[in-house]
Amino acid sequence: MTKLFLAMACLLATTATQAQTVLGTWQGTLPIPDNPRIILKLVKAQDGAPRGSFYWIDKLADPIPLSDVSFTPPSLNIASLYASISYQAKLSEDGKSLTGTWTQDKKTYPLTLQLTAPESVWKHPSTTVALPWMSETADPAFEVATIKPSDPGATQRSYGLRTRHFTSKNTTVADLIKFTYKVRSRQIEGAPDWFNQQRFDIAAEPDTEGQPSEDQYRTMLKKLLADRFQLKLHIVQKIFPVYALTVEKSPPKLNPSEPSINQRGSIIVGERDGQMYAQFLDDSMLEFADILMNFIPERQIVDETALTGRFDFSINMPTTVLQSADDNEQAAGFFGALQSLGLKLVPKKEPIEVLIIDHLEAPSPN
Repeated sequence: MTKLFLAMACLLATTATQAQTVLGTWQGTLPIPDNPRIILKLVKAQDGAPRGSFYWIDKLADPIPLSDVSFTPPSLNIASLYASISYQAKLSEDGKSLTGTWTQDKKTYPLTLQLTAPESVWKHPSTTVALPWMSETADPAFEVATIKPSDPGATQRSYGLRTRHFTSKNTTVADLIKFTYKVRSRQIEGAPDWFNQQRFDIAAEPDTEGQPSEDQYRTMLKKLLADRFQLKLHIVQKIFPVYALTVEKSPPKLNPSEPSINQRGSIIVGERDGQMYAQFLDDSMLEFADILMNFIPERQIVDETALTGRFDFSINMPTTVLQSADDNEQAAGFFGALQSLGLKLVPKKEPIEVLIIDHLEAPSPN
């Protein structure tokens, strides 16, 4: 009986430990001046591992994704290289609190976080209720659009895509076409001289309910360019030197994206101990190839990974690489960073799309 009792006790203890979970939303206050409030959100990723983000809710409304999350009951370890924070804690037996040490800017503080119901989670003062997304089958256009010349003294170019109100400031028609058609300067021919010189401010609102996706904004801009700038073009294929983004080691070190804790298509960049750290969130490989061209501009980069879906991943490289004026040194840095993900860039020649501008006029009056 004694042996049976001990065996059952061990089994129950093991089951209880395995049942412990840190999934959910936790919040607490750091015991330092200003008493900053912290919210930690942990979810179960598609691969079964815990992933998460945290908020300095009194400073920022947007989440900061964690670069590392590990949980071996009852011990939790999290870190964000971008924010230079880490937290080592133990889960209470009742699963309702985490007690441990928060490290921030190389200083440590005691921190206890409490499991919190959704309706009781702290909110940032500027937090607004998110609009539902526009239907994926919608074919929207801009119902109202104003276009005016930019202030001659303006130096900053910007796009506003986070709300229903689209804005672009100090942008040329070249900027608009490159964004709308997802092309680079090398892929546009036949444009008039003012195409890259005259700058405009645009404010517009869609005729369809919901928050547009980036591609739906592109659909609306195609219609705006045709209507107000009388843009007419055709597309041809031309051979260019390219880098093909391919998989070197399968499977690559890419995590399926977790939209519940990320902002779509965002990049978190930080620096620590002489290393540049970039965290890519909810990106497709096609989008990643486009981002890489900002750092390796001499060639078109085409996605040939055959990887579908959206991913979270990060890369590291010496900060001196990005600060270098040598394009080849920058490219070499990214080549090495990609290898750490199991990806590589292969030089070759391939046909890519080129937009031939047949007609373009200055914008019609509002």
